[in-house]
Amino acid sequence: MASVYQNPEPVPPASQLTVLPFLAAVAGYLNERGDVTGLRITMHRAMSREGDEYLQQVSAYFRKSGPDSQDAVGRFFPVNDRIIGAAYTSGRIWRTRRYDTLEGLRTELRVLETDDVPCSYLAVPFLGPDEQVVLVLYADCNELNFFADNERIQRIVAMSNGFCVLLDALQKSPFPALRNFPLQKGNPVRGTPGLYRIQEQVDMPVPRFTEVPSFNFEAAAA
Repeated sequence: MASVYQNPEPVPPASQLTVLPFLAAVAGYLNERGDVTGLRITMHRAMSREGDEYLQQVSAYFRKSGPDSQDAVGRFFPVNDRIIGAAYTSGRIWRTRRYDTLEGLRTELRVLETDDVPCSYLAVPFLGPDEQVVLVLYADCNELNFFADNERIQRIVAMSNGFCVLLDALQKSPFPALRNFPLQKGNPVRGTPGLYRIQEQVDMPVPRFTEVPSFNFEAAAA
C-alpha cells in the first residue's frame, strides 16, 4: 500500500473548486462560536485506479484560515481505512462517541502524545442513485465530544443535502464548460482497517444524490 500513499494522482481543479466552497461553509458553521481547536475538513471520493477502487482525497484540508497546501490532495486510501472506510463500507455516518474526560478517551486510544492526535472525528458518506458511496466528508478536531452532539451532525447533514441538490443540478450541465465525467466502478481494495475503538455509528439519514453516480467534475469544451 505504500506506493499508493506516496504517489497521489491529480484531482481536476474543477472537482476541487466544486467541493471547497461547501467545505468552507461547513467550517464557517462549525466555528460559529469561536475557533474550534485543530478543526480541519476535507472530502474523499470513490475512485477507480487500474481497475481497483480506493478512496481519494479530493481537496486540501480546509481550516478556519482557509485551505491548506495541496500536499494531501490526490492521496489514495483503502476503502476500509479507519473512519472514512467505516463510512464507505456501511453507508452510515461515523463519529467519535461521547467521553466524560479526555483522559478516558486517550486511555482507549493508548496515545501519550495528546497534542498530535485529534480527539474528535466525523465521517459522512454521500450515497448515489444506486446506494453506492460517491463521496465521504471527513472532519476532525482537538475538542472533546465535538461531534458527539446530534444537533450539530443534523445541521451538517442538512448542509450536505443542499450540496447534493446543487450537484444533481450540475449533473444536468447548466454550465456548458463544466461536466461531471463518469468514473468506472472498480474492485474495492482493502487494507488494515485501523478503526479506533472510540468511534461509533450514528443512526441518522445520510445525504443522497438522485442524479450523481460518481464525482469527477472537469472543465469541458463549451
